[in-house]
Amino acid sequence: MSHPLFRGLKRSVTAVAVGTVTIAGFLWLSGGLIGELAASRAWIKQPDFTETSRSNEDLFQQGVATGLIWLDPTGPNIRSQPCEALYDASLTVPTPQGTKEFSRTLLDRLCNLPAGAQIRSEMLAWNNSFLIAAARDDRAPDRRCADGTPLTLPVVPAGCRPSTWTARVAQTTDLAAPLNVMPNAVPPPRDFSDFAKRRANQLSDWALFGPLRAPDDRLVLSTRLPPGNRRVTVDMILEPARIVVGNERVNLDPKRDEQTVRIAGLAIAAERICSDSDEFATCAEEAQQGLPHGWRFSITGARRRDVEIGFEGQPVRAVPPRAREILGGPGVQSEDGKVKLWRSSHIEADCERAKTKLVCELGWRGAVTQRRTGAARALFFADGTPALDNNGVPLPIVDELGLTAMIGYGAGDVGSLSAALGRARTRENLTLTIEPRLQKLVQEAVYEHMGERLGRGKRPRKPGPLPVNLAPEQEPPDQGDGRAVVLLMDAGDQPGSLLGLASWPDFVPGMHSWDIQALSTGRDSDSPLAGHGWRAGDVHTMPGSTFKLVTGLASILAVREQPRFADMIMGRMPPAQQAQVFGIPGGGGLNVDGVAIANYGGAGFNVGILSPAQSGCPDAGRGAQIGFCEALIKSSNLWFAGMALTMDGRKVGGRATTIPSRTGTILAELTEHLYPITQPGSLAQPGIDLTRGIVPGAQRLTGEALDLAVEDKRNARRIDLATNSYGQGVRATPIAMASIYGSVGARKVILPRVLKPVSDVAETPLPNEGKPVIPGMDPRQAEPFLDDAQRGLYGVVNSPGGTAAGVMASLPPDVRRRIFGKTGTADTIEGMNSAWFAGWMDNVAGHKRVAFTCLVSHTRETGGRACGRLMAGLLGKVAALGDKK
Repeated sequence: MSHPLFRGLKRSVTAVAVGTVTIAGFLWLSGGLIGELAASRAWIKQPDFTETSRSNEDLFQQGVATGLIWLDPTGPNIRSQPCEALYDASLTVPTPQGTKEFSRTLLDRLCNLPAGAQIRSEMLAWNNSFLIAAARDDRAPDRRCADGTPLTLPVVPAGCRPSTWTARVAQTTDLAAPLNVMPNAVPPPRDFSDFAKRRANQLSDWALFGPLRAPDDRLVLSTRLPPGNRRVTVDMILEPARIVVGNERVNLDPKRDEQTVRIAGLAIAAERICSDSDEFATCAEEAQQGLPHGWRFSITGARRRDVEIGFEGQPVRAVPPRAREILGGPGVQSEDGKVKLWRSSHIEADCERAKTKLVCELGWRGAVTQRRTGAARALFFADGTPALDNNGVPLPIVDELGLTAMIGYGAGDVGSLSAALGRARTRENLTLTIEPRLQKLVQEAVYEHMGERLGRGKRPRKPGPLPVNLAPEQEPPDQGDGRAVVLLMDAGDQPGSLLGLASWPDFVPGMHSWDIQALSTGRDSDSPLAGHGWRAGDVHTMPGSTFKLVTGLASILAVREQPRFADMIMGRMPPAQQAQVFGIPGGGGLNVDGVAIANYGGAGFNVGILSPAQSGCPDAGRGAQIGFCEALIKSSNLWFAGMALTMDGRKVGGRATTIPSRTGTILAELTEHLYPITQPGSLAQPGIDLTRGIVPGAQRLTGEALDLAVEDKRNARRIDLATNSYGQGVRATPIAMASIYGSVGARKVILPRVLKPVSDVAETPLPNEGKPVIPGMDPRQAEPFLDDAQRGLYGVVNSPGGTAAGVMASLPPDVRRRIFGKTGTADTIEGMNSAWFAGWMDNVAGHKRVAFTCLVSHTRETGGRACGRLMAGLLGKVAALGDKK
């Protein structure tokens, strides 16, 4: 399709190499993103290069060991003994550990040879990374780079638009010392990623000035604005006190985060940029605490001629919050813990504080030889359409289908699939499981739905809960930067194969390479490379009631320990008796350690229990009943919380514990069986390699594990278990939930993949794949329980009381009867929800079974409304494809 965000861009998308691995933290090679095809190919064909020699590492370590180089945590600055003083000394130096000797050879190498000069340069880069003055703007939104190269790329590469800003140290208005622009230097992307989150396009390179010697230096950052009335956006890392235009001056209020000033016919809107941490009420407070921050200025007004504009202020002293807490310093209460700092190309520091003692070890990293090699491997879509050209550069169809995050920009895009193809262990052609026809439908559905939501977002919003049965045009708009993921996965003959995956927001053209790096390192969940389908970046991936299926499956597993669960699951135990087992007095709500739990809208356990004739669930012959089937249709928080507490409550205890050897929960056991699980406080498991090891090294294509709060051994509480049972406090990727629902449909564990198998490589085995859904239980014994669950998922879509029945009613009956699913809504932040719909559809588009997941976050709607409406339209179009592949 013609991607809405790429209209107007030429389709001759060429190579781009995002973020070379050789430079990270403070300095990034300006050649990290090449803006022209021939240059990109030449870059790819370069031979091996040595990042830094072993002798540099040895020299640095000797300097540290002898006390000539050390870390001063109050900076934190790296300091060294001055060469002049050392030559006058007796080859000894005092250190906190006593006097140490050093050799004349070491002194000569540090002070006179190129290796020593490189080390001193690295130290200067480190120290200046905590004291920053920098600026950039968007004054040149044309289609060419400064060297005339046509800009037909979705990324503005470094070096394409050099900054025009200059700086000087101004002691008085008559005496000014100019500052140099530090070549190839940028602000640390992780620390200043909040600039990138604003998504301003067509920005120039950063001009970063130095060396800066003192935080109280008064600087002037200035440039000349061209004639015209086009708005100019300026990003600036500075503590500005005033703005100067010609002979006019206007002061800025340091206590206000947003303000507008007028000067020389210009209106300048100023916004302080900082993190959205809940610890501080304003950005001004963060600035006072020395945390990374800066300003964005929006300059409007007619300019009849060139106008020189200057911003006077002091450099920003920025120490990352975690480092600041551990290193301490004036006015800072230090905490125990560890922190790793990497602020220049090669120097890193590992610091550990225990009470008043702080120990920091300096190290030199990167003394390795790396190879820059092109992919030069063919890659095809499932229908045979090529995805890459002969040089490993993605063809335009990759962007048109919205698969940039998955496939990458080319061989230089670190961690992407295209970058890793050169290491493929097969001689066969590589084929993606993605079917372009399905991918196009998925992408169109996401963009149409989210585009409509953005249109509603322009209208005022009234607070309060949503009324029911509003037409789309009546619904209040969503808040924040909405996110959506929809994916289709084969759960039949080629289980786990991703057939289509679309995310919103997709890649926004015109972003600078620095912004991509900043988002990827500092705000991963906002990065266009994040891969929202397979990576759980933040709280907005809580699956809500879609996770109830997992809790119900765990209760089937628990039958081995508690046989009475069989009657509860199948609805044979009367509701009143179940309520008594769960500790729900009078069929009302549940109280867990003082926290009240209720069904949606505050309804009690006995409210809305359906008869088998209404629900379509198996009839236990006792009238109105509730079991696994009915609880899915009704989406009963209380039934699933009661089951979880009954089967696992004793294992988590009644209060927080630090005992590391406690027995695991059945809920965690079943979750890990269906999909890997990560336990907070321990090393995260690697997740699932979506390439199955055929292409080693595609780090961005690892499906992240599920995460259960109740498994945190440091804080194992009953309330965590209860809320986890219905998806609160759980983090799950859409690809994980599609795998789980597809597993129930297939009656065996399926795990995701993006490459089709090859015959000459033994794939990396994935745990539990192909095994029965309920481990350790005879499949014949498990079948009635799984049938019951499937009837419940059918009822969600087809029964009158089902949470998706209303939005799916528009589908033809023969289509609707092939859909099995579950809606989910999780409370996140500021009254927002994460809305879900997960399930599968039988006999569609030439596939025996297709699993699906939809996630819409930052919304006030429920899963049935947000995702149900989206998926009804999509599944109807997929069904219209018929039975042909």
